[in-house]
Amino acid sequence: MPVNALETLAAWIANAPRDHGPTAAGRARLAVLDSLGCMLVGAGDPVAKSVRRTVANWGEGACTLVGTDRRAPAPWAALANGTAAHALDFDDCEDMGASHPSAVLVPALLALGEERQASGRDLLDAYIAGLEVIVRLGAAVNLSHYHRGWHATGTLGAIGAAAASARLLKLDAKDTGHTLGLASSMAAGFKA
Repeated sequence: MPVNALETLAAWIANAPRDHGPTAAGRARLAVLDSLGCMLVGAGDPVAKSVRRTVANWGEGACTLVGTDRRAPAPWAALANGTAAHALDFDDCEDMGASHPSAVLVPALLALGEERQASGRDLLDAYIAGLEVIVRLGAAVNLSHYHRGWHATGTLGAIGAAAASARLLKLDAKDTGHTLGLASSMAAGFKA
């Protein structure tokens, strides 16, 4: 039985039903498509090109670098594609916490999903779980987090991406809790 907020959240991520219904699934599909569009357009931005040049030095892998014919290991593909998704600031916005959830969730899930050959249904399920975590955390910290100088896309997004990744990997509650703990301790993003 969960005894604290992290364990409660981890248990929900691991055990929540995977059938979200047509409205949630449809909106998740649109969010993923919108994020892919942002990545394609953002791939031409100088910051996205700079990140791709950097990760090119870190080896080749199985995952697509959107907007190119190049591939990279999953963590570096997620980094490069996330940079492209957020480069032009056309990505979605979650108002309560002032974050851009899909720019973090979609690149992480596409890279991990491609590496693990996950189904589209599992990817959408993980997206919905990660989004739910970001929205709930955004409501908890509200705009005071943002007004104190934190860039919520980095702080809330790291935890949400960890939640989504744990869900995609079908981790149990204990391992999901470890995943959330690591992400929470490493989440960062100051607006300076």
